[in-house]
Amino acid sequence: MHKKIKYIIAATLVVAAVSGFAPSNNFLLGSVEAYASTYNDASNGELKSLDLTWGSGSKIKLLDSYSGDEVDLSSDTDYYVQLKGVSDFNVAAEVKGSGYVVKMFTSSSRSEKGEDVGQDVNIGSGYKDIYLRTYKSEEAYKEAYNDGDVSDCEKTYIIHARKESSTSEAEEDREYAYLDGIYLSDGSVDFSKNKTSYDVNVDEDVDKLTVRANPDDDDDYIEINGNSVYEDDNFEKTVNLDKGNNTITIYVEHEDEDTTYTLNVYRGKSANKTDSSNGQNFAIQTQEGSLNAWQRVDGKWRYVDGTGSVLKNKWWFDKDTGKNYYLGQDGFRTTGWFSDNNNWYYFNENGEMQTGWVNTNKNWYYLNKSGAMQMGWLEDSTGNWYYLDGSGAMETGWIEDSNGKWYYLDSTGKMIKDSAIGAYKLGADGVLE
Repeated sequence: MHKKIKYIIAATLVVAAVSGFAPSNNFLLGSVEAYASTYNDASNGELKSLDLTWGSGSKIKLLDSYSGDEVDLSSDTDYYVQLKGVSDFNVAAEVKGSGYVVKMFTSSSRSEKGEDVGQDVNIGSGYKDIYLRTYKSEEAYKEAYNDGDVSDCEKTYIIHARKESSTSEAEEDREYAYLDGIYLSDGSVDFSKNKTSYDVNVDEDVDKLTVRANPDDDDDYIEINGNSVYEDDNFEKTVNLDKGNNTITIYVEHEDEDTTYTLNVYRGKSANKTDSSNGQNFAIQTQEGSLNAWQRVDGKWRYVDGTGSVLKNKWWFDKDTGKNYYLGQDGFRTTGWFSDNNNWYYFNENGEMQTGWVNTNKNWYYLNKSGAMQMGWLEDSTGNWYYLDGSGAMETGWIEDSNGKWYYLDSTGKMIKDSAIGAYKLGADGVLE
């Protein structure tokens, strides 16, 4: 009797709603590397040291952008950090000048109460800007706070923090129960071992479907629709199909792990031609045997080179369309957001890489001429300025920069200058006067 633990592969995104200051509760084994960035030429009111750590003291490097280079503390006031697998980090800082103090804030709000540095900050599951403001004295800070404007300070530093997902060593060493491939006598499956559900269409006159489930390890145990299949049978089973919807399950067990793959088979759609290369059937909607050409397979596009091979995991520039595409691990065009070498790109529904302004999920983003998503201040070709936050989304309304200066961005994101917003006067450079 085989043990069936029923491990179901799933990706669950847990979005933390709480961010702010939190006590440190991380415990890590192994060596701890001390790290502090110092600025020896700091003037009064500037930070002379900045120490960011996580866990029991592991260092966090300062970067000049999320995907940029490591930098030291300097007269610059914007720094970026990447957190991998943790949500909390500790901020310690010292300010130059007798009596000067530094306070920490978790938003750009002018009325937020500051906290002393040396505490942990929780950034939740995505992006968070941490503000460090320096004051001539504790009394100067209290006066600014009581007046409802903590931005009335000597200097404002912004730490742009981003959390990345991480995988534990135990998770990396874990051996999952995977198939090596699924092959059908009719229909099509774009197989990926960690994708467990597939939609398949076959002709109305197909009343039987032979399913081959190749295991990743020949010693694995396989069931198709509850019936055991073995290597002597090529791990195959023929399943009767009803008209309309049918469900076929493939169960694979490897040591103490198991996975169930599901085929949602619809009998009724007609397909005119197939390509059975590699023993797998695809509905082909372009000329059979074409080389150095796009090929449409079940409504998706892939590119076949001069040797007849499908291009995979690479950028492709089509000189005929003048467009850039990224061909994924299955050879098909990528659509939507895609990350490559620490840059984000966006592809439309046809898989064409976009440049310029794009709107998705009710936010505007700007992609440069290379397609990479931009962050921070952006000047367009007409001289208008916009601000893109740490996720790349265009900001509107009032914003504060790292120097404590306030700007107003209208509903189109354009910075307003040399004008008035209600009782507030904006100078020629857009700064609130």
